[in-house]
Amino acid sequence: MLNQKKTIQEGDRVVIYSGKDNMSMLTLEAGGQYNSKYGSYKHKNIIGKEYGSKVTSDNSNGFVHVVGMTPELWSITLDHRTQILFNLDISTIIFNLEIKNGSKVVESGTGSGSLSSSIARTVAPKGHLFTFEFHEERVKAARKDFKENGLDKYITVTHRDACGKEGFRRDDIEGMVGSIDAVFLDLPSPWDAVDNAVAVMHHGSMLCSFSPCIEQVQKTCIKLSESKFQEIKTVEVLIRTFDTRLQEYEELDLANPYKTNDYSQNTKKNFEIGGIKGYKNDSLLSKPFTEARGHTGYLSFARYLPSA
Repeated sequence: MLNQKKTIQEGDRVVIYSGKDNMSMLTLEAGGQYNSKYGSYKHKNIIGKEYGSKVTSDNSNGFVHVVGMTPELWSITLDHRTQILFNLDISTIIFNLEIKNGSKVVESGTGSGSLSSSIARTVAPKGHLFTFEFHEERVKAARKDFKENGLDKYITVTHRDACGKEGFRRDDIEGMVGSIDAVFLDLPSPWDAVDNAVAVMHHGSMLCSFSPCIEQVQKTCIKLSESKFQEIKTVEVLIRTFDTRLQEYEELDLANPYKTNDYSQNTKKNFEIGGIKGYKNDSLLSKPFTEARGHTGYLSFARYLPSA
């Protein structure tokens, strides 16, 4: 996922692209076969081609494109073990947490690994993500996914309740406590994990809490203000889609209707009403859809400044 190869190889996890709303994840095996309404495809006929190639079905009745896995495509094609965050929220989180190559990040909970994958790409190759998940089966699935996506080197998955006594401390990992640059909380009661986050953060570290309900946001922000956090803010990330199209309009030459104008270059769109000449033209119009999409929740950010 991080180091894209030019040529597709056996064992690679790829995305079969059949359209913007029709993508599938596939792990290539020499004896495998992929079947869809666009035809059947033997894996051996895909292996060896370049990423991005157009591949024709075995019976030549259809085709697909084979592209490399990215965190964005992973969010679209993964198995949803939990509700996930999508690209708009993820980009807002990574930017406001000031995550970069070399950052050490704590996350709870891991869930389906959508945000985890994007964080891992951002901190690699010098940083690391420590992600915590209380559900044992999701922990096993996440470890398997991260390994198959080539991210296990940059992610440590821990089976633990982040709100418990041990919190985020991993005393077996040298230099973790007191060196965490950013903490992300996706929990039912994030205020119960704030003290555990503080235990591993350093002066100036950033924290983000995701909550779907404003009552959770209020309680979390109160806890943050009591725990020596500053610069507390909450944002709501909304998607607003615009419809852009060309629209024809008519315009009469009313400034001087009796003046002779040269309309010869646009004769197909000229017209006349009561002796007054006019012309038709195209205008590019853009307006938002009347029905707005929903959002995933609220993102609260704060900076840990104990000596401020």
